[in-house]
Amino acid sequence: MAKNSPKSTQRSGDNPGVSIPIQVRVGGAFMALAAVLFLLALVAVFTDGWAAPFAWTPIRVAIVIAALLVGGFATVRRDQKASMTQVVALAVAVLLIIGSRFVPQEIYLVQHQAFLVLYGGAALICALILRRSVMPKA
Repeated sequence: MAKNSPKSTQRSGDNPGVSIPIQVRVGGAFMALAAVLFLLALVAVFTDGWAAPFAWTPIRVAIVIAALLVGGFATVRRDQKASMTQVVALAVAVLLIIGSRFVPQEIYLVQHQAFLVLYGGAALICALILRRSVMPKA
């Protein structure tokens, strides 16, 4: 079998796998953060109406933290070896969301809905800058 054939790049016992650069992991976390913030803003507009105050509660904070964990550790390539760190991070994200349902839902912060979109845009720019930094220079 040729070295560059698809079968030779799949995970195997003798393949040590590749390591994902930290910039890609942090960029993935920022990308997930941007997606969650945009989604929270969209849901808030549809449920509360435009320009209504947005209340940060433990459930919403847990969703954002879980998205950061998933975005940072769910980066998978075909030739990447599975790691226990990924499994633990994803399990913590799930337990965080489940556990936040049992916490009293007091309001931490109230802000305008537009800030969610602004923070999401900033997170998206950060993700693109970080991911661009690991691209090979031509």
